[in-house]
Amino acid sequence: TFKAATAALDNKVFSGARERPVGVPRHLKGKDAALFRKGAEIYSREAHCATCHQPNGGGLPAAGFPPIAGTEWMLKDDERLIKLTLKGLIGPITVKGVKYPGQVPMTPFEHLLKDDEIAAVLTFARNSFGNKASPISAEQVAKVRAVMKDKKDLYNVEDLLKEHPLGK
Repeated sequence: TFKAATAALDNKVFSGARERPVGVPRHLKGKDAALFRKGAEIYSREAHCATCHQPNGGGLPAAGFPPIAGTEWMLKDDERLIKLTLKGLIGPITVKGVKYPGQVPMTPFEHLLKDDEIAAVLTFARNSFGNKASPISAEQVAKVRAVMKDKKDLYNVEDLLKEHPLGK
């Protein structure tokens, strides 16, 4: 964890045995590139995304944490992704054909991160680990947050998929 902390302070992503600078994908320009860089820092914060999904986006299958690299959960439905990031997620989930028990819920970041921070970390994750997708804007996050303001609990996978089926 010392190496991970040092890497974070140096604006690098720690990836196990080695550190690498955060390279912005070529298709992200201007404010989207800045959003990506900001997202890299947020992703690697203690008790944030990398804790469960790992610095390489591969998750921790043995511990029940799914990957975010190359998954339709990450790449296909912006609103579904924003909802689960804001409110958290609990329950069994299938990702890339593998069933995860979901005994440990995904942290709801609704009260931990501002709209621009959620947009940044999602833009980073959607464009890292072999992923390539459109950036998420703070305006998109604000819109979803406003619609969900009265929802008090975490999403369970079944209910979220009723609202946003996979493959659409």
